[in-house]
Amino acid sequence: MENNDSVCYIDKINSIEIIPNADKIELCVIQGWKSIIPKNSLKIGDIVLCITTDAVIPQEFGEKHGILTYLRKGNRVRTVKLRGVYSDCIVIPTKEAKEGKDMMEVLGIFKYQEPEKIVNLPNGKRVKQKDNPNFNKYYKFPNIKNVPNIFNEEDEVVITRKIHGSNARYGIVKKLKLSIFDRIRRFFGNKWIDYEYVYGSHNVIKGSDTNGFYSTDIWKTVAENNNLKEDLWHLAKNIGKEQLGKGIILYGEVYGPGIQGEKYTYNKTKITLDFFDIEVNGEYISRENFDLITGKGDIFSIVPVLYRGIYSREIVNSLVLNQFIDNTKIPHEGVVISHITGDRAKVCKVINPDYLIFSEKYVVPENH
Repeated sequence: MENNDSVCYIDKINSIEIIPNADKIELCVIQGWKSIIPKNSLKIGDIVLCITTDAVIPQEFGEKHGILTYLRKGNRVRTVKLRGVYSDCIVIPTKEAKEGKDMMEVLGIFKYQEPEKIVNLPNGKRVKQKDNPNFNKYYKFPNIKNVPNIFNEEDEVVITRKIHGSNARYGIVKKLKLSIFDRIRRFFGNKWIDYEYVYGSHNVIKGSDTNGFYSTDIWKTVAENNNLKEDLWHLAKNIGKEQLGKGIILYGEVYGPGIQGEKYTYNKTKITLDFFDIEVNGEYISRENFDLITGKGDIFSIVPVLYRGIYSREIVNSLVLNQFIDNTKIPHEGVVISHITGDRAKVCKVINPDYLIFSEKYVVPENH
């Protein structure tokens, strides 16, 4: 595929499945995606436009193809369950022949993103932050339905719980440039003045030593509660400048009461931060080094590890389907599968279809 994170692309139908006790509908399969279609309307090998969950459809396109009634609020493709089977995409026959072609830009279809909540300063003014190019956003890995053959039975993987919260990143990174005062401090012996502590959400830098900090926000609060700034500085100095290079960034999820509404508190009584990945000098590290840095959760709290071992689709399904937050009927969001080496070409998410249905019913915000 041209874009493994595409929500609208060209592909062919891999198989047609019978839906028990259904005379007028059947299930077509495209890669890992499935769509309920009228019986005998399509066949195996047909080239179709596959539009997947959370694609936002232009009004005119939806009207032209008569699919608006199948969309959720905001013209978003939704996951539905009918006669015991899940349908998580819409397929439309097409004359376009290039399999894997990304059609998002051509058709004006895009992936839904929850609007970022901007926190203002106490005086009502907004701070214009200067982005530090060394403070990278986290890599957006694909849904396994777009890359169904990403793993094989020879791959050693780690499967972790996908937490539904707000993405967070914290780092000690090299400054873009030094101020006059920085140069003076360095002259008088401050060997680390060319690095700074930075934190933020996935898209926005919320605070840094250079730009200043918002008076209060969830990212700052949880960091202070966990003594994170001091621990990160200690870690950076232990690694040393030569290996640190551009810096170190810890990526995690902030969750608990007040983050994603009353449904997704995970039975927590206070805001929690768990880390799931680390970048050092612009490179994501192996699981072995991740465990060393985090102490497997003893030094820095980490997301729950559900499985380590050889990849198996059966094991993945057992960790995704019919999985609920402890002592509730609220479905878990899903899991993340990562290769033990940390290779970015070998990481993907698997979303629980029951979560998608639940999230639509209860309007669960999306902050992936």
